[in-house]
Amino acid sequence: MDQNLQVNGLPVKTYRFLKVNETALTVPSEAGRGDPGMYDHIIYRAANAGAEAAGREGAVSESLPDCISADDVVFADCPEFGKTPGGMGPEADSLFADRHIGAKVIRTVGGTEDVGVLIVNYSAKPNRSVLEPLVVHAERDSEITIIVNILEEEGSVCAASKGFLGFSTKLYAEVGAKINLIHVFRPGRGFTCFDDIGAYCEENAQVTLTTLQLGGGEVILGSRATLAGDCSIFENHTGYYCSGHTSLDMNYIVDQYGKDTESEMIFHGVLADQARKTFRGTIDFKSGSSGSIGEEQEDTLLLSPEVVNKAVPVILCAEEDVEGHHGATIGQLSDDMLFYMRSRGYSDEEARRVIVQARLKSVAEHIPDERLRWEVGQWIERNIV
Repeated sequence: MDQNLQVNGLPVKTYRFLKVNETALTVPSEAGRGDPGMYDHIIYRAANAGAEAAGREGAVSESLPDCISADDVVFADCPEFGKTPGGMGPEADSLFADRHIGAKVIRTVGGTEDVGVLIVNYSAKPNRSVLEPLVVHAERDSEITIIVNILEEEGSVCAASKGFLGFSTKLYAEVGAKINLIHVFRPGRGFTCFDDIGAYCEENAQVTLTTLQLGGGEVILGSRATLAGDCSIFENHTGYYCSGHTSLDMNYIVDQYGKDTESEMIFHGVLADQARKTFRGTIDFKSGSSGSIGEEQEDTLLLSPEVVNKAVPVILCAEEDVEGHHGATIGQLSDDMLFYMRSRGYSDEEARRVIVQARLKSVAEHIPDERLRWEVGQWIERNIV
């Protein structure tokens, strides 16, 4: 029997008629971990594998270095599971616990800096329902970068084959540790997808999240970062493109508990045709978070009068000595911009394409792997028109 969930709930509810307090998600009864799971196909690129090395045979390896371990466990049995609630809420976590989904757990040895990049290239197969969990635990004073690259087998954002993809990632950064997570989503428009992330930072720890959402028909994104330790940091950069009749629902939350914590959440998006999008972004300064700073900014470009765009930027505060900034900018291509592009020889259609692609590529620039960054840029030029 399919399972109906209520996810992406606002921490503080607003008027019901706005229809932004939460969203509904139906999970197929047959959804389970892929066989084998996508995280069984991890490749490793050493930190010194630059642009030239990335193009040579032998630059990547499926063998992890001694400073990184990868184990399989039941997701709900991981100690990190209960400490890192995701942005989609408790019903999403219960989904994985109730179905006893197995997870890949990646750990770094304490004191190991700049271990390189772990890359997961995942082919989204049509007519399958898959749940894929991952736990990343960076021990004290270590650093790790993981890229999850998801592309439908047919390779086009316009592909119409159906499927269901659900991802849950738990990030735990011990004292002084750093975790960099990059998600690049490019499934076809027939896919229903969700991506739920929970992060926990101890003292002086940092988590950086980069998400490029470029495909899927119905997409739900959730992220919740807990800045528990003093001087901990959370950074987020998200780019999204929605066209046709697709929908995107986002819920990003930062809970700042420690003193002198910092958070920054930046979103760049494009809506075209009859696309629908709901954005919720919450910075919550908890009691005891004195000296903390938080900023969130969403910038959405509307390319059609038929799009539906909802934005709910929120700041909650239980502490006096904090600094918070939030806002949402919504607009169309300005006449001045179009006039400038025409003066440079571009037609209106060419100008539109160049501006949209540049907006998405600005987020792609945060991908640390040069070869994948180039490949994503080429994909944007071919598919985002």
